[in-house]
Amino acid sequence: MTKCDICNKVITTKIPGLECRSCGKVVHASKACCGLNAKQLSALRNADRLDWTCDECHQNTPNRKSSFIIPEEDDEDDDVVVSDKNSGNYMIDTEKFLKEITAEMKKVLKKELQPIETSVSFCCAKIDDLFKTVEAKNQHSQELEKKYNHLHNGKTHLELEMSSLKQYLRNIEQQRLDNVIEVIGIPKAKDENLENISLKLAETLNMDRTQVMNITRVESRNIQDGNIQLQLKHVEHASLWVRASKQEELVVEQIIPEAPVEVAKMKVTMRRALTKANKSLLWLAQQKLRPAYKYVWFQDGKVLLRKDDKAKPEVARSEADIEKLSAQTKIIGHSFNR
Repeated sequence: MTKCDICNKVITTKIPGLECRSCGKVVHASKACCGLNAKQLSALRNADRLDWTCDECHQNTPNRKSSFIIPEEDDEDDDVVVSDKNSGNYMIDTEKFLKEITAEMKKVLKKELQPIETSVSFCCAKIDDLFKTVEAKNQHSQELEKKYNHLHNGKTHLELEMSSLKQYLRNIEQQRLDNVIEVIGIPKAKDENLENISLKLAETLNMDRTQVMNITRVESRNIQDGNIQLQLKHVEHASLWVRASKQEELVVEQIIPEAPVEVAKMKVTMRRALTKANKSLLWLAQQKLRPAYKYVWFQDGKVLLRKDDKAKPEVARSEADIEKLSAQTKIIGHSFNR
């Protein structure tokens, strides 16, 4: 680090120094240290063949050349000093200084930003790939949704067809029982004679015994002794027998005179025979819809319901119909209670 022999301050790039070619003394290139004015300093700086010697050496070696001493690094924060060729004044070239700083900053920033630009380019490429993947997934999702809707519509159609088919089969099964009636309430005896029971029923109801083609006792899980079924020759005969049973109140002792005392006065009823499915449907309707519906009965393959004597009958052909009517009844009852 070179210092001025006059002021003892450091020589910098902003204020360079002059070296005497005679004695090697180094001073600042300023009027205060070397004694030259700005015009002389400018001429000395721009001319290679002009020399400078200090006042002490000037008389002995006037022809020795001088040179500016510019260190590699700045140690002071003084202004940049350059010469103005036109005016000969020693002044600051701010524009050039800023251009040099800008150029250096661009180089540094370009070097620093290069890894970032590479990373950004990589991320952009990945994002593009991701967008393509998402688009493909969305397209695939739309195709799956179309397939689902198609399958769902097909499933709904099949459910409707299955429901219709079940109803059709139930009707066929029920039609086979149109000429069959059930007798409920007659206890099973050890050595019962079903023929005698059918005769007693015909006599009590004043019906023709010859209309009965077959009589059997059907076992039941819910009823201990089961029910007795009478198969008649024609559907009309079954209707006549059921109608007659409603006009004549029957008890066990009328059908079985030797019945035990504890069951002798038990009521005996008759109804049209139902398939297992229709029995379940009728039972469900009775459980779900009473007491909202006063009358619940089965006729012509469907459950009929009537809220009172003046109301029109409503129809329930399936469990879904019963659940729907039950929900409506609950809503109406809730509104009424409020």
